[in-house]
Amino acid sequence: MAWQRVASFSEIDVDGVLGVDVNGSPVALYRLSNEVFATSGICTHALALLSEGFVEDGRIECPLHQGQFDVRSGKALCAPVTEDLRTYAVKLEGNDVFIDMERPAASAPAVANAAPNRKAGDGVRVAEEGDQGGSGKIAAMNVDSELSLTKRYVWPAEGLTRIPDWVYTDQTIYEREIERIFHGRTWNYVALECEVPKVGDFIRSNVGPTPVVVVRADDGSINVVENRCSHRAAEFCRELSGNVKEFVCPYHQWSYDLQGNLAGVPFRRGVNGKGGMPADFNNAQHGLRRLNVTTHRGVVFASYLDDMESFQDYLGPEVLNEFEATFDGRKPRLLGYYRHTLPGNWKLYHENLKDPYHATLLHTFLVTFGLLVAGNRSLMLADATGRHGVMASAKSERKSVSSDAKKEMRAYRDGMTLAEPRFMDFVEEFDSPWSVTMATIWPNLIIQREMNTLGLRQIIPTGPHEFIMKWTMFGFEGDDEEMTRHRLRQGNLMGPAGFLGLEDNEAIKFVQDGMQHVPGGQHLVKLDPAVAAGTSDSLISEASIRAMYRHWRAEMGL
Repeated sequence: MAWQRVASFSEIDVDGVLGVDVNGSPVALYRLSNEVFATSGICTHALALLSEGFVEDGRIECPLHQGQFDVRSGKALCAPVTEDLRTYAVKLEGNDVFIDMERPAASAPAVANAAPNRKAGDGVRVAEEGDQGGSGKIAAMNVDSELSLTKRYVWPAEGLTRIPDWVYTDQTIYEREIERIFHGRTWNYVALECEVPKVGDFIRSNVGPTPVVVVRADDGSINVVENRCSHRAAEFCRELSGNVKEFVCPYHQWSYDLQGNLAGVPFRRGVNGKGGMPADFNNAQHGLRRLNVTTHRGVVFASYLDDMESFQDYLGPEVLNEFEATFDGRKPRLLGYYRHTLPGNWKLYHENLKDPYHATLLHTFLVTFGLLVAGNRSLMLADATGRHGVMASAKSERKSVSSDAKKEMRAYRDGMTLAEPRFMDFVEEFDSPWSVTMATIWPNLIIQREMNTLGLRQIIPTGPHEFIMKWTMFGFEGDDEEMTRHRLRQGNLMGPAGFLGLEDNEAIKFVQDGMQHVPGGQHLVKLDPAVAAGTSDSLISEASIRAMYRHWRAEMGL
């Protein structure tokens, strides 16, 4: 490639950085006194543009996560960066800066023979070949944040069969997910109707990381409001659940009715004619932020958008059919909760339940007792959009597992028996061919039907590396005492220490650890190539994961 003119020396501030584009590759130029150095223009940790960073004492600080590199050697100096930057040879001829993309910096140190003052400029330029002006792509990136994002986060050329680590680890990506997914065009699970049966009943919940309150109003309607006082942003609701006539913020005692309208402001008119709110202050303009609410078969969902499609259309006919097989018209009855934190990205939990491959290998209990085994009658369903899915399987008898399948499944334990034989009893109560279904409802709900134990798992992300899982276990109002005990007994499969839940939790942590400790890689999701992305009738498939990321990329604009 040889030497290319990329900038004028006078364009680079002393102790500053200038971003340029060289044949489509971002490059960062640094000026330390009369010397110029060049490195790759993209942070090795989170793909941020280093031209937007800060230079001090010969170090460049990434603007995104504050990792630092030595500008002379490209060496990574502190967490979270671990991979060095690529460096390039630089030479100066008068006021012209040249670099050689094929030679590292050590082979050609640059010392200026002139150091004129920099003129005001755009901060980022495109390299010139033969002294001709370029296309201005990097300059445009500073002006257009969307272009900057798509330049920074480039999906692998292989397409949906590769998933880059930044999907799971990057703070900017996470914040965009909150805006475009959880606060975007989605229905988010928030509660069961049976949790707020009476007027004034409330329960705290979340839409993504955003705290909300679900409350039954005087007219019988269910309202969902942000748990943030409209005065000074305090989370006014502190109890997890209860019954109230109104909500009163503990900070300044602003009060709200059960529909979120501002009802009272202490000393609104001041004291003795002094202080207080302006004369034109209107309570009606300062209520709590209310979300759009819908319910279906006793389950409550909320959205930040007022023009959402119906919940039935949101699910699509096939996933709706599976939803209504579980919520079959009987009224749900609350049995209890689990709540715990998982050290992983929230999407890994969706993937886990769109990944029947792991279920046949990781879970000793599942395969040994025939709940989910390679060769079972099974289905990995994806809706037309790819956002929702259902993993379904029909229970087999242990004797029906082939010897070849047993050899492949190291988790299989031929001699394992149960001390409590009733644990595996399956009472056929659903209009469904499946004994096990796990429905993933985008973006924050898993509906669990494992034989007769029933639960809702609500995903509450707290950052790119962690999420809270809230499990709501339920039965139905018509259940007798024996069925309730049976559901609770089988509930030991689930939860943070369940026979199945424990292994999934550990596996998710291992994946996140791998990405954090050895960053910059990609995930391989090529199983079942006959299905590009979508529904598969094989358990040895990742087609549903590919379908989910097709949808995710469209929603994220990536």
